[in-house]
Amino acid sequence: MRKTLSYILAAGLLCSPVLAGAEDLKIGYVDLQKALNESASGKKAKDRFKLEVDRMEQSLEKRKQEVEKLKDELEKKGLLLKDEERGSLESDYRQKLRDFERQYKDSQQELQIKDREMTGRILEELRQVIHAMGEEGSYTVILEGNNTVVLYGARAIDLTDTVIKTYDSKGQTAAAN
Repeated sequence: MRKTLSYILAAGLLCSPVLAGAEDLKIGYVDLQKALNESASGKKAKDRFKLEVDRMEQSLEKRKQEVEKLKDELEKKGLLLKDEERGSLESDYRQKLRDFERQYKDSQQELQIKDREMTGRILEELRQVIHAMGEEGSYTVILEGNNTVVLYGARAIDLTDTVIKTYDSKGQTAAAN
């Protein structure tokens, strides 16, 4: 739906009578994903996110080993134990397995939220830079060039590298937060 709306908007802008008669029509596009990945703030955010993922993986690995240890113990000693002891061990195993699964799911959600927050802040700062470039450069329109909105764009109107340089030179701080 969003892609279709973007196509319609872009086509409408380019074909509108107001723009068709404009003598100084100036169009550019920016690959926001590239700008996010290659800007200094984007790289810092990616590195911090990787550290967070590693930390969570280590914590989950410890829990996983505990669960596997209980499972092995249950499989090896289960038949030799009294019913009461086996039941207690099975109960302990199920509880630790549920805790592990819950922690895994919570960790995944937490990482998704952190990723959205970090990238959201950087994307907002990039949009501000793009807006300022559009105003200062007298652009009629600057599109998002992520191969879904701009299917083809001449390299001459690709503003991505300029946006990255401008963004980095302004010392944007979203990744530092």
